[in-house]
Amino acid sequence: MKKKVFLITIDTEGDNLWERATTKKGLRKITTNNAAYIERFQNLCNKFDFYPTYLVNYEMGISTVFQGSACEWIQDNRCEIGMHMHAWNTPPIYRLPYCYKGHNPYAGEYPKDILLEKLKTMTELIYRNFKIAPESHRGGRWYIDKWYIEKLGELGYKVDCSITPGVSWESSIGNNCSGPDYKKYKPEAFLIDGEKNILEIPPTIIKSPMKGIIKNIMKEPYNYESILRKKIWLRPDGSNRKDLLYIVDKMIKSDCDYLEFMLHSSELMPGGSPIFKDSYSIENLYEDLEVLFQKIASHYIGSTLKNYYQKYMNKV
Repeated sequence: MKKKVFLITIDTEGDNLWERATTKKGLRKITTNNAAYIERFQNLCNKFDFYPTYLVNYEMGISTVFQGSACEWIQDNRCEIGMHMHAWNTPPIYRLPYCYKGHNPYAGEYPKDILLEKLKTMTELIYRNFKIAPESHRGGRWYIDKWYIEKLGELGYKVDCSITPGVSWESSIGNNCSGPDYKKYKPEAFLIDGEKNILEIPPTIIKSPMKGIIKNIMKEPYNYESILRKKIWLRPDGSNRKDLLYIVDKMIKSDCDYLEFMLHSSELMPGGSPIFKDSYSIENLYEDLEVLFQKIASHYIGSTLKNYYQKYMNKV
């Protein structure tokens, strides 16, 4: 009997948001054409009895195309809708001082009263447009902090999946600040200190295979420190099928009872991301997904984040 759980998290957001969202004149226009491409992915999940959690940001929360599809999938118990907040374009809009070398701001760069209103806006938007109270969350640009978690608990959230185990974002600048450091965390779920009803479920990120580390150090000995720190994610990039299958094999043998996959909704559309630029690359992505999901289905059962939360809390 399968006891381990497969979690699929999709950061459900606008097209190609790797570009800077703000300019000196304000927010740039964001399109949501990728909403029309998500159904193919959902159908693949249905084939394997997997249940994606769509972590929805503001522009996809108001996309009528995505709403129409997602509400049907919710009705059929095929998915979960959670929240993914990009603080820079979630109302109320608050203009931070423009920094030439900055990028999309981290949530913690905003005044706390403004940030709380943004969290309320997203929670109410999801309730209104999808007819459910969201329980799962992932912070924009992988940001979370103690105050943020506390407010999520007050708003009824049960799950966060913002922490990237073994990974630091300190070199990734927000508007004018460095990102969080998650190097001390492991790829396993835990109840957050001080918030005993909020479960952190980090995405599956592990060390690179030793063979690959040795090979890369031999090629680039001057770069050995960064090679040793390199992690591999359960996240397809069009050229990492071997790594994905290695992760599954490694985690099957581990004590961790879940795998957590992640992808952006825009990566399901040709040209929606820097990696998957055309139809050929999307077909290649789906070939990788078919192989990966087939392997995972032999060892894991599908679950949403909130259902995994219930399973975890029943054990505690």
